[in-house]
Amino acid sequence: MTARCWSGPAVRAASMSCSSLEPPLDLRRLARLAVYRLPRFVPEFIFRDMLRNLFSDNLEEKLELIKGVTIANKDDFHLTPLPQQVLIIWGEHDQIFPVAKAIELQKRLGENARLEVLQNTGHLPQMEDANRFNKLLFSFLLGASQSSLSNRVRY
Repeated sequence: MTARCWSGPAVRAASMSCSSLEPPLDLRRLARLAVYRLPRFVPEFIFRDMLRNLFSDNLEEKLELIKGVTIANKDDFHLTPLPQQVLIIWGEHDQIFPVAKAIELQKRLGENARLEVLQNTGHLPQMEDANRFNKLLFSFLLGASQSSLSNRVRY
């Protein structure tokens, strides 16, 4: 993968056509965007695995999603409120999709959508605070009371 492929990552990701999976020089910078507290040392093999996963499984679907998120006209974006309960889990310090996007998503999905914003996490709350993420998810799936969960921001 050449550095050219990673200039302006959020917008240009949808049009990348890179063949090699070598980590670009600024991949650590991209990781800092996704993770609120990046560990001091992350081995290169972690970044290589991230790239391999990013550019292999369901690549067409991922590119379509990125195109929709980065190119779509806000006025043309339509979501029908859903009849079933929906749980949206978001990182408080997400620099890729700010919390304002989560709030807008919740409004568009309707009153059955519940937004949980995990404190001290970024774009990957499921990795940064797996315990709290899993508690929220299990509680939602099992129908437990919301009051049993702590250390989160409600919107």
